[in-house]
Amino acid sequence: MDKILVAGINTVVGANLAEALTGQHSVVGVSFDGKVDLPTCRVESETPRKPVAVLEYLQRVQPNRIVLCGAGAESSWDESRRPQASDVTQAKMWIDAAHDAGCRLTLISSDAIFTGPWMFHAENSHSLCPSTEASLLKQIEEHAAEKSADTLIVRTHAIGWHPGSNHGWLETLLTELERGTIGSVDFARHGTPMLATDLADILDKSWESGLVGLHHIGGAERISPRKFALRLAGHFRLATPASPIAGSLADRTSGFGCGETSLQTRKIRRALGIPVPLLDESLDRLYQQHLNGYRAQLSGQVAASRVA
Repeated sequence: MDKILVAGINTVVGANLAEALTGQHSVVGVSFDGKVDLPTCRVESETPRKPVAVLEYLQRVQPNRIVLCGAGAESSWDESRRPQASDVTQAKMWIDAAHDAGCRLTLISSDAIFTGPWMFHAENSHSLCPSTEASLLKQIEEHAAEKSADTLIVRTHAIGWHPGSNHGWLETLLTELERGTIGSVDFARHGTPMLATDLADILDKSWESGLVGLHHIGGAERISPRKFALRLAGHFRLATPASPIAGSLADRTSGFGCGETSLQTRKIRRALGIPVPLLDESLDRLYQQHLNGYRAQLSGQVAASRVA
């Protein structure tokens, strides 16, 4: 059993990883944005904010492994959360401290580094998104790789329940679907989303196998946000909302997370000898998390949502 520090439990990936890994490991969490309480994971009451403080904290806690869930640990379809220059400064601080403390590091990055026209980007794809936000994520990846060859860098598109009382992208979409609408989700961008707790299972196998370097971990199916919303409605036993024909695109979409970000996962599948989950499998487990109280506990609610 490893002692794992999840830095960034305020993110969807961070919170769900911390909860999913608690049964197999000793897990402690640190929030980068506000107070976060998790049902089973111990959360630090104070977050170190300066390089010296971060290093001192790691030397005191002595985790075997750090999972850094910063700017790349939210769905690229969530337009309310975009990487900023301050995220690079923060990430570099934790990467440097992990190296100095001798902790193994896993960096969670995003599929939004990519854009079209190519589909299913391999790890060495050159179809990089030219946006400032994508450039910031790339800077974080490069710093992590340069600091230690033993770093595991994971690009993903993980979805899941948001920690705390504030709704995330997924909860907001479900609220719209409950009202019988589909909101403003578009048909143009495409990604390969997977459930964050499914990501936790694959990460655990990756650590057991000693994987390092850059790997893509995503779902098996390429889909747009609009079609994802329709599939989500079906799994949550909600009426199919009207989905008007959106027309055709005259020009390729551009912007952070706005294009083709689907990930090829051949490298991780071959390395571990496992498949990646189908979207329906992930959505089935997401619905079960809603029914069995996992969603309510992660959000700090006593009662489950009204969706039946």
